[in-house]
Amino acid sequence: MKKWLFIALIAFQFSNAQDGSNILASKQNEVKFDVLSAIAFSKIHISYERFLNEDFSVGISGGFQDSKNAKEDFDKGYDRTLPKYEINPFVRYSLSQSQKSFYFAELFVSANGGKYRELKRFVDEAGNGYYDTFEDNYTDVAIGGAVGYKLYIQEKFGLELFLGMGKNLFNTNKSPEVVPRVGLNFGYRF
Repeated sequence: MKKWLFIALIAFQFSNAQDGSNILASKQNEVKFDVLSAIAFSKIHISYERFLNEDFSVGISGGFQDSKNAKEDFDKGYDRTLPKYEINPFVRYSLSQSQKSFYFAELFVSANGGKYRELKRFVDEAGNGYYDTFEDNYTDVAIGGAVGYKLYIQEKFGLELFLGMGKNLFNTNKSPEVVPRVGLNFGYRF
């Protein structure tokens, strides 16, 4: 009798596990908010992800930064650049079999922009040279990669931690060389 009860419990567990994965497979969209960027960098960063199948997903994320501390550092000359915005389309591949918690690898492209400052030499009417700071805007495109971990709670709320970086390609004399891709997202899958 105990043997049959044990087999029935195991069968029940497997049937529930299958139902949970089917529930996630039917929900192909997710909207996320980056909590880490909001707290640490005063940056608003939201994302949308579309799941194509169990292994692949595509998405787009966008961020806008208007931090008082970052502006002060830029104005005092501590930082050469002041990033303002970024738009990141991405492709992800799941490295695990489970759909409820898994590791992933990501490739992304980042269209980013902001302000930059440089020291330039100017010449006045008398022919005397002097140096002054010069500010202008920059825009660039970066390609990069990231790795991360995602966990679902009740098949609809997702927690996601990822870390990566990209390299700006076209305007590196003005833009930062490296674009970080770091976040702790809280999402809703539907």
